[in-house]
Formats: sequence, structure tokens, C-alpha cells
Amino acid sequence: MPLALVIHDLPAGSAAAKAMFDSIYEIAPEHWPVTETALLADTGVSPSYLRDHVLRALKTQGLSAGLLLVTRMGATAAWSGLPAEGEAWLRDTLE
Repeated sequence: MPLALVIHDLPAGSAAAKAMFDSIYEIAPEHWPVTETALLADTGVSPSYLRDHVLRALKTQGLSAGLLLVTRMGATAAWSGLPAEGEAWLRDTLE
């Protein structure tokens, strides 16, 4: 399944961050948090659909997204410095 990279600037532990993650997990149960502000989601939906889904979930709760970037990652992705479990998840997911 295609991977989406989600980058945001929501404070960790905030109501907005929880609402965003909950909405992503609804349609992308397989995911890996790269950092507190970046998440990889294994999902078949388009980046624009995922973005709109997150924005709707936040709006429903009266919250704002701030910075939100959603883009595809494919087999040509490159990385450095990921922990072993993250690299294994990423390799398995990109196969």
C-alpha cells in the first residue's frame, strides 16, 4: 500500500494533535511516528483526501491544523538515522 508522509506543527499532547492522529488512524491503521511532528501512514487514500479528512476532524472539534503537509513516499525514498524498528517498518511497508 502507498505511504503518506504527514508533517505538522501541532504541539505534542495537544487536543489538536490527538484529534489529528485519531483521524489519521481511522483510515491508516498502519503507521509509524518518525518524530513528534512527522508521521508515516500506510494508506491507499490520496494525500489530498488524507489532508481534508484531518482538517474536517479538527474543524469538527473547533481546532486548527496550523502547518499540515501530506505527500506520497515511494520505493525511491531515501533516509538516514532512523532507529532500527523504524527502518524495518519502512522497508517492509515499501516492498
